[in-house]
Amino acid sequence: MSNPEEVETNPQRRLHWGVGVAAVVLVFGGLGTWLVLRQSSSDLPPPSQVVIPKPSHPGLAPRAEPRMPSSAEMDALMRARLAGASGLPELAAWLREQDLLRRFVTVVGNIASGDSPREVVSFLAPSGAFEARYKAGKHVIEKKSYARYDVIGKVVGSLDLGVLVSTYREVRHLAERLHKENARPGSTFDATLHLAFEQVLAVPVIDGDVEVVPRGAVYVYADPNLESLTAAQKHLLRMGPENLRRIQAKVREASQHLTQQASRR
Repeated sequence: MSNPEEVETNPQRRLHWGVGVAAVVLVFGGLGTWLVLRQSSSDLPPPSQVVIPKPSHPGLAPRAEPRMPSSAEMDALMRARLAGASGLPELAAWLREQDLLRRFVTVVGNIASGDSPREVVSFLAPSGAFEARYKAGKHVIEKKSYARYDVIGKVVGSLDLGVLVSTYREVRHLAERLHKENARPGSTFDATLHLAFEQVLAVPVIDGDVEVVPRGAVYVYADPNLESLTAAQKHLLRMGPENLRRIQAKVREASQHLTQQASRR
C-alpha cells in the first residue's frame, strides 16, 4: 500500500524521505541554469583521444572527443573542489560517497520529472520515524518529524556560492555527457536542471499545523493541493518550514548571484 508520495503511519518503517541531498545538488547545479559556461578540463587528468570515424560529408575533418574521465577521477575532482563549500563536517562525510557527479545528474533528472531520488541518495536517510499526533479532532504532522532534516537544511544554508560556481564551470560539460546517456533525444541537462530548480521553488512553506489523514497503512495530506504535489516536492515539504526556507533561500541567492554576474558580462 505504501508509495513514495505518501506518509507512512507505521513508526517502525522510515518515511520515504527522498530529496535531502537533492537540495544540495540543486543549489550547486542551479548555477548552470542561467550561465552558459565554457568547458574547462585543465584540472582533470589528461584525456586520451578517441578517434571518431571520418564523416561522410566531404570537406569536414574528423574530430576527436576527449575520453570520459573515470568515476574515480570525477569523484576526486568533486571532492577537491567542494571540500571548501561548507565548514560543516556533514558535507565532508557526504562527499566520501562514490559516483558523486552521476548521482547529481540522476537526482536532477528525478526531481525534474517529479520522482523521488531516494534510492540514489539513500545514505542521507534520516534517523527516527515519521510521527503524527491527534489535535483538535484531526491528525497533524508532529514537529519533531521535521527536526530529522535539520542537518541537511543547515548544510545547504552554509554552502559557499563562490565555490559552487567555480566547481560547476569545471564539471558542467561532464554532467551534460552523463545526462545524454539516458535522456530522451533532444533533452539537455541545462533544461532539465532548470525544471528541477523551479520544482524546488514551487513548494509552499507552511508554518502552521499540516493536517494528514489515514489511508490504510499510510497518511496522506488532507489538503488536495498538497497531495497533488509531485513526490519530490512532497518530500521537500516534509522537511519542515525552516529547512525548506533555508533551501529555497539558497536557491534564490544563487539565482540573484548569477543574474548579477550575467549582467556584468
